[in-house]
Amino acid sequence: MSLFTSFNAGVSGLKGAQSGLNTTGHNFANTKTPGYTRQQNINTDMYYNTLRVTAKSTLQTGYGTSVADIRQIRDIFLDEKYRMEVGRQTFYDVQVTTEQEIEDVLGEMEGVEFSEAWQTLWGTIETLSTNPEEITKRELFLSQAEAFLDTAKDVYDALKSYQINLNTQIQSQVNKINGIADKIAELNEVIAKCEASGQENANDYRDARNLLLDQLAEYTPYDYYESNGQVCVRVNNFPLVDGNYVNHMKCEKMEIREYDPTCDPTSPKYNPQKDPTKPNYNPNLALSDSKGYVLKEGSPMLNVVWERGGREVYDIDRPYTSTDQSDVGSLQGILVARGKRFGYYTDIVQATELKAVKGTPLEQKLLQEYNNTVGNCILERVEAQLDLMIHKVVTTINDIFAPNVDVNLTGITGTDANGNPLNLTNAKVLDINRCPVGTDDDATPGTEVFSRKTQERYTIYEVATPVYLTDANGNQVLDDNGNPIALTKPGTDAAGNPTNLLYVYNEEDKDERGSLYTIQNLVFNDKLKSDYSYLPVMGNPAEGKTGEYDYDLFHRMFASLQVRDVTLDPNALATYGVEDYYQVMVNSIGTQGNVWIGVLENQTREVEEVENKRQQISGVATEEEMTFMLMYQHAYNASSRYITVIDQMLQHLIERLG
Repeated sequence: MSLFTSFNAGVSGLKGAQSGLNTTGHNFANTKTPGYTRQQNINTDMYYNTLRVTAKSTLQTGYGTSVADIRQIRDIFLDEKYRMEVGRQTFYDVQVTTEQEIEDVLGEMEGVEFSEAWQTLWGTIETLSTNPEEITKRELFLSQAEAFLDTAKDVYDALKSYQINLNTQIQSQVNKINGIADKIAELNEVIAKCEASGQENANDYRDARNLLLDQLAEYTPYDYYESNGQVCVRVNNFPLVDGNYVNHMKCEKMEIREYDPTCDPTSPKYNPQKDPTKPNYNPNLALSDSKGYVLKEGSPMLNVVWERGGREVYDIDRPYTSTDQSDVGSLQGILVARGKRFGYYTDIVQATELKAVKGTPLEQKLLQEYNNTVGNCILERVEAQLDLMIHKVVTTINDIFAPNVDVNLTGITGTDANGNPLNLTNAKVLDINRCPVGTDDDATPGTEVFSRKTQERYTIYEVATPVYLTDANGNQVLDDNGNPIALTKPGTDAAGNPTNLLYVYNEEDKDERGSLYTIQNLVFNDKLKSDYSYLPVMGNPAEGKTGEYDYDLFHRMFASLQVRDVTLDPNALATYGVEDYYQVMVNSIGTQGNVWIGVLENQTREVEEVENKRQQISGVATEEEMTFMLMYQHAYNASSRYITVIDQMLQHLIERLG
């Protein structure tokens, strides 16, 4: 080996040591830089010169070393683990925050504010039951009933407002996700250009991109892979970032679609004219998809969709689990906690409904629909549960003051005040001759306390012949005196001719929300506001109770309120009366919150542990870097001395031979 070759070998050592010092200094300078990854030089041998080859060995001389790479010390498996766990942490943080907000709305943990309104109404009913003839007690009952309804509305409206206000958070997080995606795409382009020659790694740019991927994991679950220095990010199998191209998310007002059997090809009620996939589809009948869900109404709540294609980014119409990343990311967490619409009491499948279809596919379908929607979203579920309690209270009170009975109207003809004919075979009608009546001069029957905004309790029909109460076999039911019980009230028509008035109850229809006794549709009866004497507390004159107060009325009311016939959760099938229903509801919210707090605490510890492991590998340890610096300084000095010796040898040879 010539001295010049040895000289070059020394120079390579000098360059390698200098590069090592630069890398170590760079690590020192970025000790506290967020997202920075420790870097390390990888040295490799340069080529060898073969001088002689024998049967036993090969004589070679080396030409020194070179810096093959300056690599980042990262563990991609820990990166993926961290991003998954931090996303799950933010998801459950949203659930805990939402649950605590619900507790605040209900009036602290025990639901004090609303509970007091209910207890006050209960106590007023007890007071009125002892002495209904006192005007002040009747007025107090009516004022407390109105206050109870107002409080219930305030609570429900507060939950609705919180739901709608989550739009701000959703829009903010969508903007952050889009911003992160834009920056990742920009860094993809920069990194690709820097590394195009294959001579160096754009490590600092990669650190910035990895930090963005860490931040993105807080908002949404995603998969990613790297190709030619660029990362491609996919959210729920749809590209968010593809090289330097970004497919943004956007927010838009949500549409509410509800199941319609006439639009479902699997239903016996299927109507091909309502199916957009059929040739004879009639768009004026329904706007539906192939599963039978039709457009019902708009929603004030925002949905997250892709700008390109308009497809929903997240599918929250299913229970979230840890197996499919449906419980990862704060944005997905907000959407799940909020739900897609406001909750109604009709959303909670009741035990009687399930028992009627027990053992059939419909039972599982009803449960699945509940669990995939209301049962999956705490805000929507609590609204539905609260609405169910209010529905139980108001319908029970109304039904005591204005009781209905089932009747067969086959063959009965008549018209209402607008001339509409009576076209019913079976219906509920006011038990006109046995119900309590008002204290007004006309002894007005059928006055409810809580009314629907858009529908009267009864439609009054004029029928030609009296209608009588019958049993299941069609036989007339007789009173204690052996007389048939009439369900019509004698009256006169517009011409002054005698007629019979039949009060037909306008029943609730799940498919028509205006017919429901739901919080959003309830008002205190204006008739009672203007004149408390219409409150039915007197015995019915038709039963010979003229001037008598119906004391038993309130006992029936208490008994009905305590009947355990309301299901809080169809998966459990336990039933409750009004007294224990609300307490169980509040307790279940608190229990759910405690479960989520436990999950959140575990996730927080998991994130901390994974991050500590990442820092042990990727973080800069000043003591270790100081050791490397000393090592490279010694290597640099050794290379310098080696070059000096070679220089002296060359000088000696030149001077002596010259």
